[in-house]
Amino acid sequence: MFYRYRRNFSYWRFNRAISGILDTPPLVLQDAPWTFVSMVSPRHVPMYVLSMKAFYRRVGKGRAIAIIDRDTPHDSLETMRRHIQGIEFKVLEDIETGPCQRGGTWERILHILDLAEDRYIVQIDADVLSVADDVSEVVACMEANQSFTMADRRVLHSMRDAAELARRIEGNYIGEVSERLFDQYPGHETLRYVRGSSGLAGFARGGFPRSEIERFHREMEKLVGEKRWREWGTEQCASNFAVANSPGAVVLPYPAYASYAGTTPHPDTKCFHFIGTWRFANGVFAGHGKKEIAALMRDVPTQKAA
Repeated sequence: MFYRYRRNFSYWRFNRAISGILDTPPLVLQDAPWTFVSMVSPRHVPMYVLSMKAFYRRVGKGRAIAIIDRDTPHDSLETMRRHIQGIEFKVLEDIETGPCQRGGTWERILHILDLAEDRYIVQIDADVLSVADDVSEVVACMEANQSFTMADRRVLHSMRDAAELARRIEGNYIGEVSERLFDQYPGHETLRYVRGSSGLAGFARGGFPRSEIERFHREMEKLVGEKRWREWGTEQCASNFAVANSPGAVVLPYPAYASYAGTTPHPDTKCFHFIGTWRFANGVFAGHGKKEIAALMRDVPTQKAA
């Protein structure tokens, strides 16, 4: 009960701090060969509007899809429609999961791979915030049809190497448990992996088929066991696997793209992922959010995709 109260209070205080985002001009979406996809819960709506307006101000075009629960309140939907004009909604419960589990955000990766059959997809969480003048590395990937992920200094490597690295880490988190078994995955000799973040990730058009992520789900469930594999966190592994095995995939440079974990922010960071409760730590997210809101109110011109 105390945890729930503290969490609700943190969201209330954060949303109050960035409430000015709802006074900024609406974002009018312009068509492009790429689409931004996000899962959005009602409590994240102001954060999501901030994230999308900040990112879009630096990119300049693209469609947007919000994956929402069926019971999302009308007011939340109207806020998103008003501030992100042209946004599309996809009901979470309507996404076909096939042989994969329902829940744990698996619907998101499956829907993204369906969409990526014929267009480039950028998965962006509501807690990702652009803070510098450009996100040129992301724009370059979109224009070149290259998959990407944030990885905080980590690199792409073989699944065998990923297993060896995971065994050096103490812990029982399902992501680490799964990675330790990668050298038992059928065909691992020719497959790659990166311990990245699905908070900001790009999926190339035609880069990775849904059928292969369904196979990944089946094989890993056999290795890990159904009970553990269906814990929260395995979708992160699936996203990393899909990106790593797309042709020409890259890791975004660090510290230009970095997760915030309570330390002093690096001055060269262009885009932060404020993971979990760190989004409320030290007022960093809210502080950068207020700066972005001021910029949106001034309509400061920034670099646009060609």
